[in-house]
Amino acid sequence: MPTLKIDGQEITVDRGTTILQAAAQLGVQIPTFCYHPGLSIAANCRMCLVDTNKAPKPLPACHAQVMDGMEVWTNNEKVQRTRKAVLEFILLNHPVDCPICDQAGECVLQDHYFKYSAQPSRLFHRKRHKAKAKILGPNVILDAERCILCTRCVRFCDEVAKSSQLTVVNRGEKSEITTFPGKQLDNPYAANTVDICPVGALTSRDFRFRTRVWMLSTERGVCPECSRGCSIRVDTFENTVRRYKPVHNPKVNDWWMCDAGRASFRGYLEDRVEGPTIVADGKRRAVATAKAVEDAAKAIQAAGGHGKVALVASPWLTNEDAYVLGRLVTGALAGVKVYMGGRAAGAGDDILIQPDKNPNRKGVDAIFAALGVKAADLSSFDAKGIETVFVFGDNHDASPATLEALAAVPWRIVAGTKMGPWWQLATTFLPLRLHWEKDGTYTNFDGVVQRIRRAVKAAPTCKSEGWYAMKLAQSFGDALAFDAPADIFAAVAGSVPEFAGLAWSDLGDHGLRFGEGSVPAGADAASAEPQMEATT
Repeated sequence: MPTLKIDGQEITVDRGTTILQAAAQLGVQIPTFCYHPGLSIAANCRMCLVDTNKAPKPLPACHAQVMDGMEVWTNNEKVQRTRKAVLEFILLNHPVDCPICDQAGECVLQDHYFKYSAQPSRLFHRKRHKAKAKILGPNVILDAERCILCTRCVRFCDEVAKSSQLTVVNRGEKSEITTFPGKQLDNPYAANTVDICPVGALTSRDFRFRTRVWMLSTERGVCPECSRGCSIRVDTFENTVRRYKPVHNPKVNDWWMCDAGRASFRGYLEDRVEGPTIVADGKRRAVATAKAVEDAAKAIQAAGGHGKVALVASPWLTNEDAYVLGRLVTGALAGVKVYMGGRAAGAGDDILIQPDKNPNRKGVDAIFAALGVKAADLSSFDAKGIETVFVFGDNHDASPATLEALAAVPWRIVAGTKMGPWWQLATTFLPLRLHWEKDGTYTNFDGVVQRIRRAVKAAPTCKSEGWYAMKLAQSFGDALAFDAPADIFAAVAGSVPEFAGLAWSDLGDHGLRFGEGSVPAGADAASAEPQMEATT
């Protein structure tokens, strides 16, 4: 194992480690443009050049491997001159249009210029002009003048998306990124090229000119569009979601996410229903939350027995909501018929996209199995003998025949988020929080349990599925209640074998896989006990 010094600090690393990687282990920052940890090394931007005692000229730190006895200087006078020269060359034809550039505020070129150069330009020639606002595909637009030819986008298409839709054409100052003749940048992961572009050359057609990035608030979350559960950043402005961006999670999605998941947030903003309603005398009217919950409880009582009540659960439930719902149907509402809905299976691939289009099927199935809840598929729903049905969620792909069978039930309680067929079906409608309006956890297809965090403040009338389940339990004399999602998760970890040893505080940004827990069984039992007040 080679031992070397970087800026006077000694370190021993594995053979094959690059100077950049070794420096990162010491906390020494070396600037880059073309380097990306998820892509092959091109070493073409030269921004990471460092001085060593093993070569007469500076070496690219992203490519050069360490040697025993090597000394590296990352910020001496020679390196500083080199960086200024590289930045001057990059800015030779780069337009100074930062005030109108979407990348302003999160631009690597801006950051490096201010940190490593910050000197007036010596150039007075006319800059070369290239294509402006060139549409490369349905989700990506190119400003070729801003491109610094780092080739991150080309390598991404070749190595990750496996599409080879981008290339570099021409030579010298005429070089530019473009699509191959007759092709568009339309692979299912194309918008990742926007994320990895270090400048404002590739921008999102959806987000373009909508919100300045420094006005955004950010919270980590999980994309719910398939069972992969990509780790994402939920960016909001004025309490409204403005975009999704992937964040690095080596257990789940590395640095990427699909375009369909990225654009999915807009669908949740449409036709939102944030107030409870009941249908009386053939007319729908708005009511208070307490009245709607009371009406739901009366509808269950009016059925004349739990055997005449059906409940539709969803693989969109968080683990916490699924646990509380499971406790409801094995406690206060023991004997009700339980069905499992959710979105129908779709296409998948060998990169990220999973055929299961539900975010938490694995978690809900594990929790229901541990609690003894047996759920039939929603497609088998039979209205015969059913007087009241309670549907949790409106992300159910139901056939016309199933919807017709549900509509035949006299009392229909639906907890949902938007106006649509399920809202129309409801005689009592209870508004739900969206996934970015609640705290909780999802379990992906591979058993990785991840946190979802509240990025948007929900309307006071919107509650979680678990909150409604607890209120129903309490109306039937069950003291079921929890103070917070963390308390429910502790109860899950204490009673569901797959979650054994997992602790809320240990989930972090990357989550934990089933079996990775380190907390002894029962350690959090005290915090998992039902409390007097429910706030989930």
